[in-house]
Amino acid sequence: MASYKNSEKKKKELLKFLKNNPTATYSDIRNKTRIHPERLFKNLEEAYNAAGLPTPRTFKRKNKEERKKIIIDYLKDHPLAGGQTISKDTKINIFSVFKNTEEAFKAASLPYPRQEIIKLRKRTREDKIQEIVELIKKYPETTVEDIVNKLGINPFKLIDNLEELYRLAGMDYISGGQKRSLKKKKIIIEFIKNNPFATQREINKQCKTRIQGLFEKGIFGAYKEAKVEYPFERLNFHGSAIKEVKERAENFEAEIAKKLVCYGSVNRLVKTKRGVADIILERKGKKIVIEVKDYLNKEISEHEIKQLNKYLEDFNSDIGFLICHQKPKRDSFLMDKNRIIILEESELNKIPEILDSEM
Repeated sequence: MASYKNSEKKKKELLKFLKNNPTATYSDIRNKTRIHPERLFKNLEEAYNAAGLPTPRTFKRKNKEERKKIIIDYLKDHPLAGGQTISKDTKINIFSVFKNTEEAFKAASLPYPRQEIIKLRKRTREDKIQEIVELIKKYPETTVEDIVNKLGINPFKLIDNLEELYRLAGMDYISGGQKRSLKKKKIIIEFIKNNPFATQREINKQCKTRIQGLFEKGIFGAYKEAKVEYPFERLNFHGSAIKEVKERAENFEAEIAKKLVCYGSVNRLVKTKRGVADIILERKGKKIVIEVKDYLNKEISEHEIKQLNKYLEDFNSDIGFLICHQKPKRDSFLMDKNRIIILEESELNKIPEILDSEM
């Protein structure tokens, strides 16, 4: 294709657009600027580099095995998804890597849900309403979004308002604000069960809330609802115990940072829009977010994965690592365009291999 006569002017216009729209796709560029990037650069990656920006995604063409893995990981999180939904959400034609949808489910070690999907489609209006009612009875804080995600039902196609569903469940209606409070209380209760020595300050910080306003008797009421005995005896030694745990965590993080120096430039405790990232590793012009967890008796949870993903979004980075003592069975996550990998301390040498394979 021929290049532009006023290519330098077009280049400046394109680079300015990319700087103002750092996640722009080829379609965005064409629709909003009418510029053909391929007339100015070899590819979009080169354009982003010229703009001094990290690429919003990898431009490397994925091989068949990589595409298979993406679909398999997606199915494990969405075990009732149909073929069209899988292709739409993963941006991969499922039939380009599997003979059919059933083969994809088999590769993910999941039962093929076709019969279940047919059964769901055949549900009557009364069946759907009853399913929603049962869900509300079990989880009073259920929202419309929860109903759609868990049951695949739009309640407003069945009833005029949510109050009617609560009436059918024999319960008083719970407003949106009350539901948010209930969800926060459940998060706090779960946190206390996993961290019985947690202080009020730690609970508020980790759960991003104020325990005083949610429970009638503050932290004592929270412990009571969690059915965990409040550790009154810890008041004498809790300060030294917490100090010991904190020092151990800091030492572990420092040791990891020290080992990462041979793979690139290392910065610790870097402030982001939504918190402080433990480590930022810069390698070949790319920033990689690395979180370090010194958990000995607790597994990595969804909370830690979501927090790391927020840091990736803040740094406009598409890959991050979480380092721990013992990784869980599932050690890789794909969240939109971001990839998160969990490694143990002994696997740090995999980081440059993974990064270089994607650059």
